[in-house]
Amino acid sequence: MKEIVVGVSVAERAGLLAVRWAAEQAVARRTRLRLLHVVDEAIEASGDADLLLAVIDAARESLAVAAEAARAVDPSLEIVSDLEQGSPITHFEQRSRDAELLVVASDSHGGKRPSRRGVHSLRIAAASHAPVAVVPDIDVSARSGVAVGIDGSDVGARALEFAAGEAERLGCPLIAVHAWDLALMAGGEYGYGVSAFAMDDLTRAAHEVLADALAPLERSRPGLEIDRRVVAGDPVIALADAAAEAELLVVGSHGRGALARFLLGSVSHGVLARLEAPTVVVR
Repeated sequence: MKEIVVGVSVAERAGLLAVRWAAEQAVARRTRLRLLHVVDEAIEASGDADLLLAVIDAARESLAVAAEAARAVDPSLEIVSDLEQGSPITHFEQRSRDAELLVVASDSHGGKRPSRRGVHSLRIAAASHAPVAVVPDIDVSARSGVAVGIDGSDVGARALEFAAGEAERLGCPLIAVHAWDLALMAGGEYGYGVSAFAMDDLTRAAHEVLADALAPLERSRPGLEIDRRVVAGDPVIALADAAAEAELLVVGSHGRGALARFLLGSVSHGVLARLEAPTVVVR
């Protein structure tokens, strides 16, 4: 059975926000919610039995609090709680194989403030077989819109479909963003600059990429409101700017090669490093 899996750590507000966000997703998708808490293998490796027992007791309490928060979203929601020991990355990777969505928390408050959990969420997102939602401690209740990065690729198309479904569910506009970095084009990285004619050509090409990507969506979801944005600049900054006014950001990840399980593409990595809204990475 497909399910929503959420990592549970309710010691901070972000942990409960992630649980509630995951519960809302499970209700909307009419699927089961799995609460997962992993006691890191380093605790057992310490050899301190009293510490291990204390951590396990705290984990059980966290799961109980998380279950209560999820039931507050919908009392009829089916909830399964798992307490595991070992490598968190390994356990999340295994659970992601049968998940519709994996949800983890981040203690980011927006911008570039680093956090240890932020690094953890990057590793989980890179290893996951399912889309991963990283939920920061940011209030988006006054915002409207689902932002999505468009690049014309197959993984970009999957991200677009996910974002469109969320925009329809939330009853809000889809903010479709296509950005390119001029420094990587036409010798710009060597300081030669870009002529006005080349700039016009690049702008037209960018609009064509966006139009081509959105054409199937316009046919399949004719009632969806779409805000089209073409930005000449760093894609990470363009997407972060769009996310700062949206309630959700969706990006595709282009991790490649033998290390793809452990790496995200540069854009998806960049937006997770500077969270401005709950962000879903689709692979």
